[in-house]
Amino acid sequence: MSVRDLEATVLAMREAMEAAEREAADRLQAALAQASAEAEQLERMIVALRDELEAQEQRHAEELQGQRQQAAEEIRELQATVQAIRAELEATGQ
Repeated sequence: MSVRDLEATVLAMREAMEAAEREAADRLQAALAQASAEAEQLERMIVALRDELEAQEQRHAEELQGQRQQAAEEIRELQATVQAIRAELEATGQ
């Protein structure tokens, strides 16, 4: 083999190595871009789910407050009924 043949072989190997490095860099860049896009999508999903959870918690708190108010009103009505029955019994018992 001559020096020129060796130089050509070295040049071809260098070009092949550089091409392989570029392909590897391109694949890495694509993988990083995809991972970044997936991370952004997951972050948006987390925000949306968190917002929905907060909205559900708010609705639940409002429903619970309404039930408490209704229960308190029913207790007042029952107490008034008991008081009226007591007054009636006391009035008829005398």
